[in-house]
Amino acid sequence: MSLLARHPIITFSLGVAAGYLIHKYRKEIIDAGNAATEKSKEFVLHQKENLGDILAETKEGDEPLTDA
Repeated sequence: MSLLARHPIITFSLGVAAGYLIHKYRKEIIDAGNAATEKSKEFVLHQKENLGDILAETKEGDEPLTDA
């Protein structure tokens, strides 16, 4: 790792290579980011529904029993 930090030509060439690959695969990278965003939204909505169900069950369990 110290070899990369000491030689600016190597650091520059790695940056150019990374930039080239990012440019080449930019559509796939954007699609993957969008897919991850959609999946995370679905996950949050599912967890919200589960939390609502748990809270409803808890409220039902807290009601006093009125057996006559």
